[in-house]
Amino acid sequence: MRKHPQAVFGDRIRELRQASNLTQEDLATRCGLFRTYMSRIETGQANPTLTMIHALADSLGVPITTLFDASEPVAKPRASARPSRGRVAR
Repeated sequence: MRKHPQAVFGDRIRELRQASNLTQEDLATRCGLFRTYMSRIETGQANPTLTMIHALADSLGVPITTLFDASEPVAKPRASARPSRGRVAR
């Protein structure tokens, strides 16, 4: 049985988000969404509009086609030290 297209799309968004070292909250903020809606997109429970798909691509820094092409490899970013969410970097 094939996976539902929304679930496949959500998996791709999660893959690209993680490759960019972003949390769901980080990506949601960049897109102007609630984190809970971002979670619903990633789990295939939401059906984002074309406007939202455009915002996701812009926020991830990829062409829209990359969101739909799971055969396209995801570049892994270099490891960087991120301050913890509750602390101010000094």
